[in-house]
Amino acid sequence: MPKISVIIPTHSRPHLLPRAIASALEAGTDLEVIVVDDASSDETAEVCRSIAGIKYVRLERNQGVAGARNVGILESSGQYIAFLDDDDLRIAGSLDLQARALDENPEAGFICGAMIMADQHYQPTGEVVSPHSAGGDVFWELLELDFPVMGLSALIRKDCFARIGLFKRHLDGIDDWDMFVRIAELYPALVHKHPVGLYRQPTTQSAQGSSARAAQLWRVAQHQLTLFALPRAAALPPKQRYALRQRTKTRIADTLLLSATRLLPRREFGPSC
Repeated sequence: MPKISVIIPTHSRPHLLPRAIASALEAGTDLEVIVVDDASSDETAEVCRSIAGIKYVRLERNQGVAGARNVGILESSGQYIAFLDDDDLRIAGSLDLQARALDENPEAGFICGAMIMADQHYQPTGEVVSPHSAGGDVFWELLELDFPVMGLSALIRKDCFARIGLFKRHLDGIDDWDMFVRIAELYPALVHKHPVGLYRQPTTQSAQGSSARAAQLWRVAQHQLTLFALPRAAALPPKQRYALRQRTKTRIADTLLLSATRLLPRREFGPSC
């Protein structure tokens, strides 16, 4: 039985898959790679069947990224779960590094590291995103968007999903944030500053779901009200909950302003700004 299961959801982007799969295989020594083909209508199946050392699962009906990740979790046999989008890359040895940390800290629900930002051609932009937190109880930071973590940067203890449930398919584009908040309510997190993945940044022309920044953050703002029903958040005094809400709104506004500052000079007009 492998220690780590790497789940790669994909839909009709076969030209990206070999590179993502190769990076996953180089990131750990005791793992399985599960590619979940979310009802692709091209040569994705042929590409996957030509690659040795992976488990290929095809869905006949499109489930979205969250649904495909859920199928991957159910198909997995590892003690730890990693998620890798088909256009991102894992850094060699990074999964082994994170797995050792979780082995040494059995109380932790997940560990996250830094992400190297890259353009559409996988060239690093010079920006590295990493949580400024030292780890531990990161529930409140996650709830107010002050803890940057993605599936790419994290390794998650599979037992967490038995307690919190799977990804919520209706939360398109923010399902991973919701999942990390729910885990962090129950488990401490580990943080290290080592880069563990390369994130291919979306553009308004890239057709990546994450490129619709404004709409995504609007969904975050709305869904935060639902997360306030979690026991720890519900127990927060109303004044503190209001203050947290206001800090989140300010952070969202600052994020959109920064995004606009970057995109407008390049005349990239669209929903991401």
